[in-house]
Amino acid sequence: MERRYFIAGLTALTATGLATAGRAQGAEELARVDAYLNGMRSARGSFLQYNANGSQSSGQYWLKKPGLMKFEYAPPHPHIVMADGTWVATIDRNSNDTPNQVPLGSTPLNLILRDNINLLSSGAVQRVRKEGARTTLQAIDPSDPSSGSLELVFDENPLRLRQWVTINPQGERTTIQLTSMEQNIDLPRNMFSIQAEALRR
Repeated sequence: MERRYFIAGLTALTATGLATAGRAQGAEELARVDAYLNGMRSARGSFLQYNANGSQSSGQYWLKKPGLMKFEYAPPHPHIVMADGTWVATIDRNSNDTPNQVPLGSTPLNLILRDNINLLSSGAVQRVRKEGARTTLQAIDPSDPSSGSLELVFDENPLRLRQWVTINPQGERTTIQLTSMEQNIDLPRNMFSIQAEALRR
């Protein structure tokens, strides 16, 4: 797996908000998405990752609010990406190196992992696009618009988070597709410990 493509999706997003055109309609869509995300307290399932170079990988994921996430890649890929409520870390199970960490609050993951989500007030979303049975939210970092962008894609009827796409400054796209999802299940807090996971190597 090209680990840098996943990490590219962990850049800060502090966008100034929806464009004026279509703002009212966009606000309605964001309110629907807020209600859905706030109702999803935990989730687990499987995912596929499609990298810009044509390679693919897969694995299992677990989410728990506030602030907890674990993406475990299937062999031969050795990586685990984990959020412990404060940090997001990439752990290489084949290496003894210290996990690479960035603050959770400086990543777009914080948009969907926070306890109370209000996408319109956060100002992170620049555009809302509806195409058939899918709704896509687009976001950029206005302080560094050349750094790339993020898309969150939701299925409709019923509303469900389907995938996110990171787009780097060169236009290369990396897609994380959630191929299954079980919501609001009991997940123990200790399964999201970066330190404990690093010690298992």
